[in-house]
Amino acid sequence: MESVNEQRYEEYFHLLGIAFLYWDHIITFATEVGFLWKHFGSMSSYMFFLNRYFSSLGVIAVTYSLFSDSMTETSCKSFHSYRQILLVLTQVFVCILLTLRIYALYGRSLRMLVYMLSFGFFLAGVACFALFFGERSVSSVSGMGCHTELQVVTAIQVASAWEALFIYDLMLVIMTLKKAYQTRRELKEERNLLPSILVLVVRDGSIYFVVMAIANLLNILTFYLTGPYMRGGLSTFASAVSVTMMSRMMLNLHSVAETGLYTSHQETCQFGTQSGFLTYLSD
Repeated sequence: MESVNEQRYEEYFHLLGIAFLYWDHIITFATEVGFLWKHFGSMSSYMFFLNRYFSSLGVIAVTYSLFSDSMTETSCKSFHSYRQILLVLTQVFVCILLTLRIYALYGRSLRMLVYMLSFGFFLAGVACFALFFGERSVSSVSGMGCHTELQVVTAIQVASAWEALFIYDLMLVIMTLKKAYQTRRELKEERNLLPSILVLVVRDGSIYFVVMAIANLLNILTFYLTGPYMRGGLSTFASAVSVTMMSRMMLNLHSVAETGLYTSHQETCQFGTQSGFLTYLSD
């Protein structure tokens, strides 16, 4: 009975994740059309669409596997591998986009890029080893669909992949705040103006980390504190939050690029306090 309840909880949290993903897609679709579709063919539009639609479309098959009553043991194993690859690629895309933001923020510094890539490849190697070369998980089929049972050792290994992602996010937000502090000191001596894009990158980066930290930490805790079928049960939700936040940040950058580069001290305060969920709402 306990295992059945855990499978139901996993399904509920999965539905919560995709509902969050699709709901945000719907309410920001007009903004997407206004800022991205008219620039279709640019590198930024390709990256945006890859981030947003790869996960949105890929999660459909995962949803089918969780709720279908016609699955076999063999197909469940295939869907489990597919889900793992989907989660990895989704997070890789997000990390690449975040890395490019920091690279641009540091004036395309090759030294900073090498540093971030070296650290990122190391953490990615740890994550991939934990996911694909450690103890294997057991995928089982029930009347409720395909569900994966994670034993303690396997759960700890999979959790290490999410912990590596958390560490990389932490490194990027520290680099963002450091650069913002340096730039603010330099501009303070010259004028009472701050670049709007800098304000946006710092604000969005900070909010992104707080929201993602909460989602990732909750998911990491499931590997240590819940039963075999619920371990990693928030993975879809954490991934959906990551994709959504990244899409919001990209839309915000396009919005600021349309309104101008600099903002005054007073406007900066209004810019921060009038924003709702990451998007600057202007009249």
